Amino acid sequence: MFLESMQLGLASFSRRQALGMLGGVGLGAAGIGVATAAAPSAPLDLRDPADNVYAWCKTWGTLGDTPVYGGHEGVFYAVVGDQRAIPLFGYVGFGSLQFRMRPDGDADYRGKDATFYTDLRTGRLLDTWDNPFTGERVKVYPYINDRVRTTMPRSYPEERFYTDAYRWQTAIGNAASRAEQGDSYRGDVGESGRTVPFVLPWRRVGDTYLLSWDWMLEIVNPVNPDGWPYSSTGRVINPSEHFTFFVPAKELEDRGRPWATMTAGFFRQTPWLPWMRMGKSTVQGRLFANSHSYKITGQRDNIPVPVREYLEKNRPDMLEWPTDWDPAPIGSTWGYYAKVVPPENPEYRPPAAKAKPR
Repeated sequence: MFLESMQLGLASFSRRQALGMLGGVGLGAAGIGVATAAAPSAPLDLRDPADNVYAWCKTWGTLGDTPVYGGHEGVFYAVVGDQRAIPLFGYVGFGSLQFRMRPDGDADYRGKDATFYTDLRTGRLLDTWDNPFTGERVKVYPYINDRVRTTMPRSYPEERFYTDAYRWQTAIGNAASRAEQGDSYRGDVGESGRTVPFVLPWRRVGDTYLLSWDWMLEIVNPVNPDGWPYSSTGRVINPSEHFTFFVPAKELEDRGRPWATMTAGFFRQTPWLPWMRMGKSTVQGRLFANSHSYKITGQRDNIPVPVREYLEKNRPDMLEWPTDWDPAPIGSTWGYYAKVVPPENPEYRPPAAKAKPR
């Protein structure tokens, strides 16, 4: 789920700003192979944006010749009014992650990821779920993305990315105050043209690096209420994700090692998920998920068992490694739902997308 928010954030930049940040280098630039940011003997300087990109790539995925697998597991809770939190369902998923460094210090990323929802008592993947708020039995839709692509640049727009003494925080979009632009709007990226360097607040404690990371999104909802009145929670959605990473210092600093072991605590808050069909409900509440992510062996045993068994039987292609670095559309839980679930209103026609600024 963190991957989808990263993709949404990077997708919100205009083409002109993206080219400015990336030095005009395209995602599919020829002649750039998987490589580290510097010679194996070079020490890691976490004040340098290029070394921050390098360290982040090793933490999130790998700079090696083949991707590695990571997993995530947790529980979604509902908070309604002043009532206590209510556990609703679990979720499990995986990502296969690979980066390549560019000569200028930016990085490209490719991989695949998926998230499924589980029964709290049995741990089995849910196909249907009995919604306690509406009394309706609903079909459960996972999130599956077989073409994850994004870029990690060394600088970001000043208005949306900032650091403080405790963590690196990101704020993507301002859709609520810019609603007049319609459903083609995908985030306010700022107007000044100024950027801030990608320097993260790594903290070394003993033999471990600690890193906190927060994403706070405010974007137009792909599950438009005109098209999906029972599934949509409104024209704007504002999920956020909050991570605390733990990485062995020796592995992160070792230039000869393509990836580092990673464990993380992960918190997510979000409006009701679209497959819960809460659009016509009068229940005012939100979801939050408490979970953990990990990349320990990097092999298939990092994929939670029910997910691995499902993919081996139904989507073996998701376990195969990507063979190209071509760009792909950005994915999200809401975007995937709008793609695979036909509009509930048969007369609905998606609005024409406005041209993005150049």
